[in-house]
Amino acid sequence: MLSKSYLLLFLLLLSQFVFAQRDEMILKKVNEVRQTGCKCGQLKMQATQALVWNDQLEYSALLHARDMKKYNFFGHHSKDGKDVGTRVEAIGYKWLVIGENLGEGQKTFEEVLQDWIKSPSHCEMLMNPKVTEMGVAKFDRFWVQHFGKPADSSQKVKRHVQRRQRN
Repeated sequence: MLSKSYLLLFLLLLSQFVFAQRDEMILKKVNEVRQTGCKCGQLKMQATQALVWNDQLEYSALLHARDMKKYNFFGHHSKDGKDVGTRVEAIGYKWLVIGENLGEGQKTFEEVLQDWIKSPSHCEMLMNPKVTEMGVAKFDRFWVQHFGKPADSSQKVKRHVQRRQRN
């Protein structure tokens, strides 16, 4: 019985490590684009500040991706009509700026990132200098990327410290 407990603990720690590595890779790739600048359609976007990972935004993104799979739809509003701002508020994220990118069918983050860069509206959201945080989730064939700037910057610092401790 004790060995099963250790095995479960090991698997839990391993999964947290794997997810943390994935999150760091995603954040690094997004920040590479943001810090280089890019062309969004005909609009040249200047380099902008790096983002930090936010677990609440990742969680809200996961919830929306799961809903799209469960209810077989693809869109920025939930089946009950809630937009991204309403959905993130429902999990306790208080925001000044909020945004969302969606993808469907891409196998890797690199693929969905390239598709977002090719789409002017998604690219502009990716490069928005007003956002400071993000989270990304994939569920089945659905990708959701949530961006935000928190209403209370002390919350951001607290979450960022908690995030670093998880790694």
